[in-house]
Amino acid sequence: MKSKKWNLLILALVFLGVFGLVIYQNGAAQLLSLFKSIEPGWMFCAAGMIILYWLLEAGILHQITRSLYAKQQFRNSFSTSMIGQLFNCITPFASGGQPIQAYAMVKSGVPLGLAGSALMVKFIVYQCSLTLYSLVVLLFWWREFSGQVTGFGYLVFLGFSINTLVMLGLFCICFFRRFTRFAAEGLIRLLARLRVVKQQEEALSYAEKELGRFHESFDLIRRHPGSIAASALLSLLQLTVFFLIPYFICLAFGITGTPPGMVVAAESFVTMVSSFVPLPGVAGGAEYSFHVFFAPFFQSEAGVSLAMLLWRMITFYFPILAGSFFFFASGTHRFSAGKQEQIVL
Repeated sequence: MKSKKWNLLILALVFLGVFGLVIYQNGAAQLLSLFKSIEPGWMFCAAGMIILYWLLEAGILHQITRSLYAKQQFRNSFSTSMIGQLFNCITPFASGGQPIQAYAMVKSGVPLGLAGSALMVKFIVYQCSLTLYSLVVLLFWWREFSGQVTGFGYLVFLGFSINTLVMLGLFCICFFRRFTRFAAEGLIRLLARLRVVKQQEEALSYAEKELGRFHESFDLIRRHPGSIAASALLSLLQLTVFFLIPYFICLAFGITGTPPGMVVAAESFVTMVSSFVPLPGVAGGAEYSFHVFFAPFFQSEAGVSLAMLLWRMITFYFPILAGSFFFFASGTHRFSAGKQEQIVL
């Protein structure tokens, strides 16, 4: 719980710092005047897109879980997804989402083994979908952005490389089981000699358990190709919905001449670049990336800064508030540290 409090403190400080910087650079009067000119209908559309994103997120989890556990109900899948939204936002690299989601699923009746497998399959499908989506966007929109964004190639190459390496790592674990087990054991023993890992045997046992879970999840994918294909299509649709949120924000600012595909590309680049920031909710990196990739769409510094704040409110702080509601309403807040260690994925 202490780490969660520190994460929330970091998020609060980053928000206050960014908000203060935006006011300092643009002036409160100018920002207020610009805010009053925003078309509220389009902002409601942007907020509606994040709700649709949540529904698709729940639908993907439900699709996968139902193929393993026929008694799963959609309301439980939706609640689990929303709890995951909260913890994905407040932990570095979204690392806190899966353990708490597993607990929520077990609490609703899903066996622990099936809950862990469903969440792992969902992660694999999402990571592959995101990497494929990023590749297509790069192929179609590289030229347009490379001439407008300074250092575009370096930023996007780093982000895309990290996502690709994660995907290749997953496939390597699934297809080359002996090699990955040997490599994992060798790395742990090396880190133990360097005194980075203090409890070598526990680390080896944990790695063996994790690799076994990956292999079980991959076997489930091979046994349910239809369900996985449907989940992959939903993931691509979900990404498109999320990437369209800035398009409605642009419309709210009166920016009507920008092609939706270009806005989708810009938002996908924001996700690609900010994904490697090791802070809760990629704090700082998300704001910077949005400012870099969306500055060409706006006529003023104040415009892109205010748009960035509104985008962050919808895509980050709104999910935290909504996820917190489901977290406490479901009783998952009783998830103690001791239980977390027992159920951690």
